[in-house]
Amino acid sequence: MNIKKNTAAIIILLSLFNSAHAVNAYVDQFISFKDALGINAVAYGNNGTLTAPPPEVVNPDIILGVPTVSQWVSVPTDYSAVYGFNGQKATGGLDIYYVDAGALSNVSIWGKLNTADAWTQIGSVTEGAPLGSTYNPVSSFLSLAGTGLSGVSQVMIRGTDVAGWSPGFDLMGIQGRGMLASPVPEPETYALMGLGLIALLVNRRRQVNA
Repeated sequence: MNIKKNTAAIIILLSLFNSAHAVNAYVDQFISFKDALGINAVAYGNNGTLTAPPPEVVNPDIILGVPTVSQWVSVPTDYSAVYGFNGQKATGGLDIYYVDAGALSNVSIWGKLNTADAWTQIGSVTEGAPLGSTYNPVSSFLSLAGTGLSGVSQVMIRGTDVAGWSPGFDLMGIQGRGMLASPVPEPETYALMGLGLIALLVNRRRQVNA
C-alpha cells in the first residue's frame, strides 16, 4: 500500500465519521397514544382538511415527518403520546412543533435512549396565545444539556392541561437535532482507527526511505 492509498483511506474514514451525523431529523415512528389510565386512547385533532378546527378523530401518526399546516394531534391532560427516531438518536435537543394560533396549552417533554430506560424530563412547552387562524407550525427548542441524557431515541409528550383547540396541546411535529445513526462506533473508536492508519503511513514511509 503506497502513501497515496494510505492518505485516501484516512480521508474516507473521516468522511464516514462525518456522514454518521445528520443535521436534524423528524420522528418517523409512532409508538403509543394513551389516556390518563395508561390505556390506548382515541386521538382527536385536525387532519388538515378543516379551516375551523372542531375536534375530529385522527391517527396519532399524523404528525410524523415534516409538520403540515392544519394537521395535528391533541394531547389532553395526563394523556401521553410517544414517538421515536427509527435507528437514530438526537444528541443536541428537540424542536417541538405546535399550532401558531394556539390556546396557551402546555405539555411536559420526556425522553429516553433505550426502550428499557426510565423516562427523563427534558422540559416543557406552552403554545402561544390564539392570535389568528392560520394553524401553521411553530416550534420551541429544548436542549438535552443538563438532563443527563446523551441522546434520545424516543420522545413522550405528556399533556398538563385541557386548553388548545381540540382540547389539549396541539402537537404538529417533533424534530431531533444532532442526529447520530445508531449503532455506530463511538468517536474514540474512530480516533484509534485514524491513529492506526497514520502509524501505518509513517511505517510505510520509513520502509521506502530505508
